[in-house]
Amino acid sequence: MLIVTRRKGQRIVLGNDIEIVITDISRSGVKIGIVAPTSLTILRGEVRDAVEQANRESLESSFTVPPPAAPAPAAEAELAPASEPVPAVTPASAALQPALSER
Repeated sequence: MLIVTRRKGQRIVLGNDIEIVITDISRSGVKIGIVAPTSLTILRGEVRDAVEQANRESLESSFTVPPPAAPAPAAEAELAPASEPVPAVTPASAALQPALSER
C-alpha cells in the first residue's frame, strides 16, 4: 500500500489515464475527485464488498437442491395424447399468452 500526504488541489496520477484530485479536506473526511475513462467501473469499497457478499450468497443458494416435486396425478397425464408434445410454459411465454390471445 502506498501512503502519501496531499493537500487540497493536489493530484495523484495512476497509469496514463486515471487521476485522483483532493477537492476538500475537513475534520470529518477528505473529498476526492476521480478522473478516469468511462469504461472503468469505480465503486466505494463498502459497495463493492456488499455486491461481492450478495453474489456469494446467491451462488450458495443456487446450489441448494429444492425438495423433489410431487408426481403429476394420472388424470393430468391423460389430457394430451402421447403423439403430441406438451408445450412448456415459461415465464416469458406465459407473459406473451395474453398478447397473442388478443389478436
